[in-house]
Amino acid sequence: MGCTFPVRWFARSAVRSCLLLVWGLVLASGLVPAQTLSGRTTPAVTATPDAGKQVLLLLQPGYGRPGVDAYVASFVATWRQLGMPVEKVYVEYLDLARNPDPAYRKLSRELLLHKYANRSLDLIVTFQQTPLNFLLEELPTLSPTAPVIASNASISAEQSSRSGRRFLRQDVSFDYAGTLDIALKLFPATRKVLVLGGTGVPDLAARRELEALAPRWQGRLQFDYTNELSHEQILQRLARLQAGTIVLRTTFNRDAAGKTFSSADVGVEFSRVTSVPTFYMFDTRFGVESSVGGMMYAIGAEGERAARLGHDIVLGRLQLQEAVTPLPSRSVPMFDWAQLQRWGADTSVLPPDSVIIHRPPSLYEEHRNVVLTTGAALFVLSGMVVALTLQNRRRLVAEREARMSEASVKMLVEHAPEAIVVYDLQTQRCVEANRNAERLFACPREEIMRSDLRRFFAPDPAQPAGLSIGRFLDQTLASLPPGQHVVQECRVRPVAEGRDVLCEMNLLQMPTHQHRQLRVSFVDITERRENEARIHRLAFYDPMTDLPNRRLLMDRLAVALHTAQRSDDCTAVLFLDLDHFKNVNDASGHAVGDALLQRVAERLRSLLREQDTVARIGGDEFVILLPQVGSDKHEASLVALGVAEKIRKALQQPVELEHQVYASGCSIGVTLLTPQSRSVDDLLREADTAMYRAKASGRNAIAFYEPAMHAEVQQRLALEFDLKHAIALEQLAMHLQTQVDAAGRPCGAELLLRWKHPVRGFVSPAQFIPLAESTGLILELGHWVLAQGCQMLVTLAQAGYTMPLSINISPRQLREHDFVAQVRRVLADTGAPADRLIFEVTEGHLVEDVDKILARMHELAALGIRFSIDDFGTGYSSLAYLNRMPLYELKIDRSFVQGLPDDLHARGIVETVLSIARNFSLHVVAEGVETQAQADYLRKSGCPSLQGYLYARPLPLQDWLAQQG
Repeated sequence: MGCTFPVRWFARSAVRSCLLLVWGLVLASGLVPAQTLSGRTTPAVTATPDAGKQVLLLLQPGYGRPGVDAYVASFVATWRQLGMPVEKVYVEYLDLARNPDPAYRKLSRELLLHKYANRSLDLIVTFQQTPLNFLLEELPTLSPTAPVIASNASISAEQSSRSGRRFLRQDVSFDYAGTLDIALKLFPATRKVLVLGGTGVPDLAARRELEALAPRWQGRLQFDYTNELSHEQILQRLARLQAGTIVLRTTFNRDAAGKTFSSADVGVEFSRVTSVPTFYMFDTRFGVESSVGGMMYAIGAEGERAARLGHDIVLGRLQLQEAVTPLPSRSVPMFDWAQLQRWGADTSVLPPDSVIIHRPPSLYEEHRNVVLTTGAALFVLSGMVVALTLQNRRRLVAEREARMSEASVKMLVEHAPEAIVVYDLQTQRCVEANRNAERLFACPREEIMRSDLRRFFAPDPAQPAGLSIGRFLDQTLASLPPGQHVVQECRVRPVAEGRDVLCEMNLLQMPTHQHRQLRVSFVDITERRENEARIHRLAFYDPMTDLPNRRLLMDRLAVALHTAQRSDDCTAVLFLDLDHFKNVNDASGHAVGDALLQRVAERLRSLLREQDTVARIGGDEFVILLPQVGSDKHEASLVALGVAEKIRKALQQPVELEHQVYASGCSIGVTLLTPQSRSVDDLLREADTAMYRAKASGRNAIAFYEPAMHAEVQQRLALEFDLKHAIALEQLAMHLQTQVDAAGRPCGAELLLRWKHPVRGFVSPAQFIPLAESTGLILELGHWVLAQGCQMLVTLAQAGYTMPLSINISPRQLREHDFVAQVRRVLADTGAPADRLIFEVTEGHLVEDVDKILARMHELAALGIRFSIDDFGTGYSSLAYLNRMPLYELKIDRSFVQGLPDDLHARGIVETVLSIARNFSLHVVAEGVETQAQADYLRKSGCPSLQGYLYARPLPLQDWLAQQG
């Protein structure tokens, strides 16, 4: 076992003592490594834990068994190939079959447990059943969590569960079908198959498998079996086999008489008397017995496979999920060429990946050295002949090439895409020119060759005074080393034309002449420069207005910021947004909107200095950069505000587009870029914040940025954050405000959204509803309000109240493509009656996307939902829209009701609304009724329903029900 046994114990048995003595001599000689495959014999008692991956191979017989040796050698070779340390692979041979003594078994167990007590094994590999049983029965505590690869053995899930280990079972399987298919191709005349097997368990299993496969060749093959025959009867049967028969041998280690045999020995005996081809599927005896071959169970391949799978297991790439994971073996096509030739097999049908032994070497393989030596000699002789021939021809070729060289160069120059001339620096004359040079300079070649190259250069306005192409040639090219070139842009002026051509000139010093000559080529780059300018225009300018875009603006702002930090001059930034531009787009179309933007751009350009920048950064937003508006901050502010006022007044002037007049006011935010400014983004944010302050103050206005605005923005962001979480935190609630008829009886109610924040307290709807509209949160809030309202309708119906409820709906909800589907789902989920639901829509927002909103309203009206115009009279009161909408009700805004009964203007508006409602057969509700005088006037004027604090304050549903009594 790799460690010295107590000799006194073996004195009880002379046989055991002799065996151990022989074993010790083998170990001492180094033939078998005691600890690892590397040959080192470190005593087990001194073993220390190792950080490397450690593997134990537990085997039954010792060295000399072909199957075991092949498996181990293949495993170790593959393990080394995978980069794993083979010195951490331990091999133990139990040899229990030849030592069945229980005491030997016990001592072997104790020795292994002691030997590997301080080694944490990462993998255990067992080969054959005896080592696996020994591991399960005797070594349960040996690295109990290490996975096990059990090869050529069986284990049940119950045994695995008891051991607590995970097993990868390498099953032994034979490809009988594949072997027979190949045999029929090799020997097409085959009609009978003699299955040569005994009464051992593997032989009987093979017979059952072949009997199950036999119907596959029904009518073609007849199967005979030798399981009921004795050894002598089998030999007689083999000697009498006729042509057209093949033998398929299984393991055979016991005959029908109960006599046991060595499978290897009896295989040789059978092969000597067999007169027909024999197929055998164990590779360990392949080539020794007279077997044709077949689909072999290759033990070496299984060893390699175990190493690769074990490598993946110990590195965590492969996880064994089941207690026992079966792994069928793979068969390899292997054949003996001598046996194939002996039996006249058709070798052309062999699988392409077949392993073939005993194939006679080819002529080259047999006489390789002679062939190579002869070939080398012939090659050298041939080389010498070729060299002499080439040497003789080289002179002729050189002469011919010299004659052709000049013609080739002239042809290349002549047909080159560039205009090329050769210029002599000493004579200052062109000595050669191609056709493209004639075209570029617009003169014949003879004239070019009489001219100085400087003649064709046009003055370059971009060059400083006194520096011309001529001086450039004199100063730079005169000292140009041979073989180097210089590239320079220049303008060429053709002789017969007045226009200049922008060219790229490439000058090369030619080294092969007595006189210094230059090869000068010209390429017309006019179109390239135009394309570059066009690309630059597309990248940095807005294609609609031809103003700088955001990218160019950011570059110029960065330059302005850098300049401001190094000087005292202030720079102003104006952020401009057109008022009501969306209304123009929606009402008149995008073509008119685009034309209006172009007119605005023209006006802005006309109002600014050359050094100022006006950029369109998107939609109807413009940013104006005013550099050097003063060194004093107060002075600079006045200048910037003056320019902003001039722009505001100019954009206020009407614009006529397609025979219609449009007035496009604007809101402008102003900020200063000072040496203390931190970044371009901060600068734009300040100007944008000021612009929104201008819009909030009533539009068509100017606002100068103040630090307090930033605090307002932060507060708005904080309020937006709180609003996003208000629903989830159950801070929102719905209150009901009663609507009464002329007699003062409840006839309906409006649902009002209330927000109670734990820190802010009650937040006014006037504060958070516009915020929700601008951020898009109104969609989520609106859906929640709709669901709450429908649920309240159901609760009211259960309490005996059948009056309608009014719910405020945002126009953004109406513009959602699936809003009608959302309403259907809520109605279906809650069971609320649609005919008691009234949607209130604010009048001022209906002008946007009118057609889309009208379509949604008609779909909802088809469900039974009614519509009310909230705050009627304060917005876009178009009778045409009223006629197209499926309306049920108008609501008189509280601002008009508050002026009753004394304000003549308010009385006129209320009377007009009531008159419109009567003419359109619409119901009317006056909201904001707080005094009896207001109520009396409204009743007298014929207003059918009233709502306000005079009758009821908004209350939660349960409080409202309690109030009703």
